[in-house]
Amino acid sequence: MDAETIYSVAGIALFALIAYKTLKNTDAQELNDKENKRNQIVREYKNELHKALAPLKDDNKAMLAKKSELLKKFSDELSRNIFFDAVEIREVILDLAEDY
Repeated sequence: MDAETIYSVAGIALFALIAYKTLKNTDAQELNDKENKRNQIVREYKNELHKALAPLKDDNKAMLAKKSELLKKFSDELSRNIFFDAVEIREVILDLAEDY
């Protein structure tokens, strides 16, 4: 084979590889990854809230103060998170407030 044929085959193979990578559908996987990440964040907040409030189960006033402090902290963290918008943050905080 001469050099021109080798370069042509390599160019076509490279073009095919680039076209395959570009056209490959990764939107569904990315969306699924975002949803999983959001669920993981909410689960971690629920666990943290449960662990912090469990020892204060007998003292209602202290439990309410700690819960309020944690919910403010979570709201602040979520407002800086790219996975949540304002409406979703409100829903998550309301869910956490009702959860415990």
